[in-house]
Amino acid sequence: MRPRPLPPALRNRAFDVHAADRAGVSRQRLRRSDLVRPTRSVRWARDRPPDAVHRIRALRPVLLPGQFVSHVSAAVLWGLPVPVDDEAPVHVTSPIPTAQPRRTGLVGHRITPDRADVAERWGMPASTPAALWVDCGAMLTTDELVVLGDAIVTEPRCRTTIDDLRTALVRAGARAGVRKLRTAIELVRVGAGSARLAIVRAGLPEPELQVEIRDEAGSFVGRVDMAYPRHRVLIEYEGDHHRTDAAQWASDLRRYREAERLGWVVVRWSRSDLTRYLAEAIGHLRSVLTRRG
Repeated sequence: MRPRPLPPALRNRAFDVHAADRAGVSRQRLRRSDLVRPTRSVRWARDRPPDAVHRIRALRPVLLPGQFVSHVSAAVLWGLPVPVDDEAPVHVTSPIPTAQPRRTGLVGHRITPDRADVAERWGMPASTPAALWVDCGAMLTTDELVVLGDAIVTEPRCRTTIDDLRTALVRAGARAGVRKLRTAIELVRVGAGSARLAIVRAGLPEPELQVEIRDEAGSFVGRVDMAYPRHRVLIEYEGDHHRTDAAQWASDLRRYREAERLGWVVVRWSRSDLTRYLAEAIGHLRSVLTRRG
């Protein structure tokens, strides 16, 4: 027999058993196979799984006072680039003497209260961007820490500077991953990302970031992600919003057209150029720079 449909209030989101109780859903109904049980007392519909952020937010009712989301899970809440699967366990840190969580779907950590640096994100207590960057030192490679650090100091929502990262690193003291963090902090740049890191790793000169393009009269044409002003070569990384936003796409085309008229070579990269076709993308950039002297 098919399970009885859930009430509309629970149908399209993750929920805890207390929410189910209030909606009149029996505990027997919560055991049916059409519901996923990621951890004790939390459920969602198998055919309508939540995205990564909402998976984490679903755990709010199970957190004890003082506990907070941390490490790569906090990075997911902040919308930062970390190589983590949507279904990966959620990292939760407890301030001592609170016991760390021991349940399916969670990875527990402990910290002294004076070292906890917490902010609210999507209604969840979470490590601040600087704190989570340090937390990730034991989990990510140096390159991944650079990319994460670049995003943290660039994204306005993080309100974090490179000096903030340095301060958090000093406060962390001797801990797992500290050597990688010390190497990574010297490579973090505002306005950069995996594209800039790939260029440097390939042995090419480091491009300038967030470069303004101006016309013959000094009027502002646009600001580009990366550029070699002396060679008049600019590099733009185009995420999906450049393709799906018609107004953005049209603005990009006008900006590129004007830059080319002014004698700039425009190099445009997509996500696949930084993954599957990285060697070809770097080779093309190298040849462009060589031709430009």
